[in-house]
Amino acid sequence: MDKTILRNYIYNILYQLVKIILPLILVPYTAVHIGKDSLGIYQYAGSIMNWFILFGILGVNTYGNRQIAKVRDDISLRNRTFFEILYMQMTNMLIAIIAYYLFVHFAIHKNVLYYNLTGLTMFASMLDITWFFYGVEDFKKASIRNIIVKCIGVGLIFLLCKKPEDLWIYILINVGSELFGQAIMFVQLRKYLTFEKVSVFDAYKNHFWATFQLFVPTIAISVYTMLDQTMVGALYSEDHVTYYNTSMNTVKMFLLLITSIGSVMLPRVTNVYYNNADGAERAEKYIETTMKISMLLALPMCFGMMSIATTFIAWYIPVWPIVSTLIMYGCPVIILISMSNVTGIQYMVPTGMYSQYSASVIAGSCVNFLINMFLIPRYGAMGAIIASVIAEATVTGIQMFMIRKKVNFHFFSRSYRIYLLATVLMSLAVLGMKRIMPVSAAGTIAEVLTGMAVYFLTLFAMKEELCMKVLNTLRNRKGAANA
Repeated sequence: MDKTILRNYIYNILYQLVKIILPLILVPYTAVHIGKDSLGIYQYAGSIMNWFILFGILGVNTYGNRQIAKVRDDISLRNRTFFEILYMQMTNMLIAIIAYYLFVHFAIHKNVLYYNLTGLTMFASMLDITWFFYGVEDFKKASIRNIIVKCIGVGLIFLLCKKPEDLWIYILINVGSELFGQAIMFVQLRKYLTFEKVSVFDAYKNHFWATFQLFVPTIAISVYTMLDQTMVGALYSEDHVTYYNTSMNTVKMFLLLITSIGSVMLPRVTNVYYNNADGAERAEKYIETTMKISMLLALPMCFGMMSIATTFIAWYIPVWPIVSTLIMYGCPVIILISMSNVTGIQYMVPTGMYSQYSASVIAGSCVNFLINMFLIPRYGAMGAIIASVIAEATVTGIQMFMIRKKVNFHFFSRSYRIYLLATVLMSLAVLGMKRIMPVSAAGTIAEVLTGMAVYFLTLFAMKEELCMKVLNTLRNRKGAANA
C-alpha cells in the first residue's frame, strides 16, 4: 500500500471513527429524550424517502467516483465529465423530489409534517459531490468536511432536542447539517475545476446508461438494507424499526473501518486497471492485500462484538435489552460484507464486471425479500436480521465463485490460520473478563482492551506477515529519524 493510499485511508478512517463515536454518544441521549416512538416515525419516514433518493441518484456515487478516476489526469475531460454527471444527478433528483412530495400528499395521512421535513434531505443528496473528491483521491477534504458537519449536528441535537415533541428540530438539524456540508464541498471544487457549460442532453447520452447499469445492483442491495426497515414497519411495528436500526447500526459501525478501504481502493484500482499495461496484475495484487487486511480486522470485530453484546447493551441502552440479542445474530455480516466489499466494490466494479456484480446482488436481494416475507410477520426485527445475514452470505458466495479464475485469495495460507487462532484466543479472554468485570462502561472498555491485546500479541508472536511488515516499517522510520 503506497503512501497516497495509506494517507487517504487514514483520513477516511478518521471520519469513520467519528461516525462510530458520535452515535455511541448520541443513541442513549435520543433514546431517553426523543424516545423510540418519535425516532420510529422519523426512521420509517426516512426509509421511504431513501427509496426516492435511490431512484434519483441512480448509480452516480459509484459511477462518478470511477469515471473521475479514469479521466482525472486530463483537465479538460475532468471538467466536462464532472459537470455532465452533476447536471444529470441534479435533474434526476429534482424529479425524485417532486415524486416524493406527491407521494406524501396523496398517501400519508398522519405525521405529515415529519415526512415533509424529512424530505428536505433530498436536496442535500441532489448536491452531493463526494464522488468527485473520491475520484481524484482527495479524501482529506471530504473527510474533514464530514467530520465538521457531524460534530456540529450532534452538538445542536444535545443543545436543542430535549423531548419527543422536539422531533421536528431533530430532523431540521440533520437536514441543515447535510446542506451545510455540501455547500463547503462546492467551495473546495475551485482547486480542481473551472466552470464549463455542458448540455444536459449530452450528459444523459454519455452517462445515463452506465449509471443505470450500476443502479441495478444498487436497487438490489437496497432490498436487503432499506427494504428491511420498511418491511419491519409495515409487517410488524414501528418500534421494531428502531430496534432493527439500532442493532444493525451498532454492528455496521465497526464495518466502516473495513469498508472504508473500498472507498480508497476503487479509484486506485480503476486508474491502474485502465491506464497501465500490467493493470490486471496490479489490480489483483491490490485486492489480495486488501482482503487480507479486511479479514485481519473483520474476524476479531465480529466475534469480539458477539462476546461483549449482552454486557454492553445492559449499561448502554438498558431500556432496549432486545438489541443485544439482535446484535449477536447480526454480527456475521461484518465478515460477509467485508469480503463482498473486496470482491464487488474493489474488484468487480473497477474492472467493469457490472453484469456479474448485478447478478450477485440481485440474487441476494431476492433471497432477502423471500425470507423477510416469511420471518418478519412472526419475529419482527429478528426476522429481518436473519434474512440480512443469509442474503449477505448469498452475495459473497456468488461473487467469490464469479472471480475464482481471476483472483486467488489463498484463504488456507498461514496468515489466515493465524487470524483464526488469534480470534479464538481473544474470544476466550473476553469471555473470561466478563466473569470478573462489572456491567459498566469501564467493564466493557476493559474487556475490549484485553481482547485487542490478546489478538494483536498473538499476531506478533506468530510473526504474521502483515504485522511484520508494519513493524519493520516503523523500525525503519525510527532508524532513519535517529540517523
